[in-house]
Amino acid sequence: MLLRLLALIFAAVLAASSSSIDARAIHPIFLPFGDNGRRLIGIQRCEECFGICHEVHYRTLCSTLATLPGVTTPQQLLDTALRVTAAKSAMAEMRLDEAMRAGLGNTIPMMSSLQSCRDSYASLTDALGKSRATLKKGGSRDDLMSELSAASTYSTDCRDIFGERPGLKSPIRGAQRHITRLVSNCLDLATAIRQP
Repeated sequence: MLLRLLALIFAAVLAASSSSIDARAIHPIFLPFGDNGRRLIGIQRCEECFGICHEVHYRTLCSTLATLPGVTTPQQLLDTALRVTAAKSAMAEMRLDEAMRAGLGNTIPMMSSLQSCRDSYASLTDALGKSRATLKKGGSRDDLMSELSAASTYSTDCRDIFGERPGLKSPIRGAQRHITRLVSNCLDLATAIRQP
């Protein structure tokens, strides 16, 4: 990581000192359209979404999701948050599968913890999928909140499993924390958004 950073700094210094380079690079986020007329991140903003993002626990995560293409309403923001969280949960589940196959769970307590953790992420992914389906079909707010409450429980299960066994370390601690924050934001967004 450090070598890559040093290489980037070295390249930037060389580029800045070269007299043949007289144009400045413009970051794509400042251009209105990308190749093939596709809209880039940060161009079309959902101002109402940014207001709602002030009502959640993890504002930066919410604001980042609000800048994604296709997010123009608070409901789309919630749907995007649910979709991204489900994808992260599925990736965590895959990483736990890989850890078990790689022999990380070479002791019975570790194998049991990894399996329980994996099952919790599978349940989380399922609960988030049900939440998205409820949101898309215009289901009741109570059903949506119930499914998100279940998702919130599943998102902390892995942390709790490894917390009960201090001698064991989770192979996905950072992902656990990130997913828990995303689920918290989904619950906060669902609470803040007024259903049409």
